[in-house]
Amino acid sequence: MQAEKAKALKSILDNSAAARQRLNEFTARMFRTRGGRIGSGMGAVIEALWGFFLNQILVEQSGHDIELAWMYGHEYNDFACIRRGAEWDPNTRRGELLRVEVKSMVASADESKAHFDRLKKELISTDLLVVFLWDWIQVPESTASRFVRVSPQVKDYFIGKALDVAELRDALHKERGGSFVQAGQCPDGCSSDACAHVGEPLNASGKRERLSGPKSARVSQSVSYAANFGGLVRMLKCSSTKARSVFRKICQQKETAWEFVSFIHRNLPDEEENQYSKEEWSKMALVLGLHDPPREKSELVQRVRAVGARYRAALRSVS
Repeated sequence: MQAEKAKALKSILDNSAAARQRLNEFTARMFRTRGGRIGSGMGAVIEALWGFFLNQILVEQSGHDIELAWMYGHEYNDFACIRRGAEWDPNTRRGELLRVEVKSMVASADESKAHFDRLKKELISTDLLVVFLWDWIQVPESTASRFVRVSPQVKDYFIGKALDVAELRDALHKERGGSFVQAGQCPDGCSSDACAHVGEPLNASGKRERLSGPKSARVSQSVSYAANFGGLVRMLKCSSTKARSVFRKICQQKETAWEFVSFIHRNLPDEEENQYSKEEWSKMALVLGLHDPPREKSELVQRVRAVGARYRAALRSVS
């Protein structure tokens, strides 16, 4: 079974880029419009199209006996990877090899509202997280056209094991003063063997971060839950030396966590700049052989980035 799951995982990883390319080609051809609204629901369309195009590729290629099934109802995950032609029961996971959660972020939005708040206990080692960064991009028009038309295009994406990202998220949640409900310590007073809230995140004020958290930890009469847990950008922020130390340690140990961080930082460079202190950027400059680095942090960061992709290796080595 583990070998079968590993093979399925590799098939999805190997073909995800090709599915993204087909997605972009399709939207550039078919989804042309004047305007381009950010809050249009287009992110959900992109998420679904990627799954359909990935299935198309798996059918075309020999050696693949799997497909992505679109979850129905109110399941958290978007897709289940199942054996082609086999019986599938999403309630018991019979016939499943792994699940895939897909999120999307608009590059031009002030802040991403996408959340990855699946509890760690609900993930298996092969479950995948996919995050698309997309925006409305101008598409070529005939020279006779007086109007600019745009198309939704995926500019960058991340795909990797969800459990590794969840471990980074949870560790930083704790360093912000948050916690997780422990057996026998539920705010609702549940018995240890019948508590459905074990593992639910609580913020530093002891309030629940998800609707499924303890009822007694409700935020207020008007707001049921805090909804800050798992924000794809916000969850990486560090406000203390201890949090930064935890962040760096996990990024050094977990390749997938580092790939996720790199995806966020290369698309939101201000987040990367703020993650490291001026002294740390200065140390990286010396490691990279840069002499007489600028005193201003913004200029210093610009100088370090100018060396190219190898500066990210220096970032990862910061302890």
